[in-house]
Amino acid sequence: MKYTLTFLGILMVALLHAQTIVPGWHFGVKADINFSTINGKGMASGYTIGGQGGGYAEYIINRDWSVQPELLFTQNNTKIKQPDFSTYYNTAGNPFAATDVKLAYISVPVLLKYNINPSFSILAGPQYGMLLVDAESLLRSGDGKAFKKSEISGNLGAQFNVGKVALYGRYNIGISNIQNIPNDDRYSWRSSHLQLGIAVKIQ
Repeated sequence: MKYTLTFLGILMVALLHAQTIVPGWHFGVKADINFSTINGKGMASGYTIGGQGGGYAEYIINRDWSVQPELLFTQNNTKIKQPDFSTYYNTAGNPFAATDVKLAYISVPVLLKYNINPSFSILAGPQYGMLLVDAESLLRSGDGKAFKKSEISGNLGAQFNVGKVALYGRYNIGISNIQNIPNDDRYSWRSSHLQLGIAVKIQ
């Protein structure tokens, strides 16, 4: 009985803290598992696991609304499908390309957050991604890399809030075409991601 009362007391303190709204800027860190795929001709179907982490700032407007920009390092892993890739990109494509593709971005989402209640929020907004790492061999020697250096996408997600901790899920859908194969604009590639993670407010 004593342990039950102690647990209930801790839970009540956490819930009361979660309901404390302090307008202005707050900051935190976050990390998630990132399931990635690229939709387009020559790309394999299905999601491949990667990771994402970084920091966020939250400007609280009032009890219901806030704006949340983030700065993240995002690892996107995906695969091509052979021999389909070589069939679609038979001029510039490398017929001996490895199927694994490893990409890494600096991602900057800017999200609008709405609190349905103190424990549950929804978030949505645009995201800019700058490609840092492009580890693939999809093009013939000397033709450069197959992916564009920047990407525009959109986010939609929900999170469960308990005190300074939030558990969240998001869906990120690519808006811009990230295919950069020379002299071949017949087909477009667009990414999509499922993300599950945790965020911790530190101030």
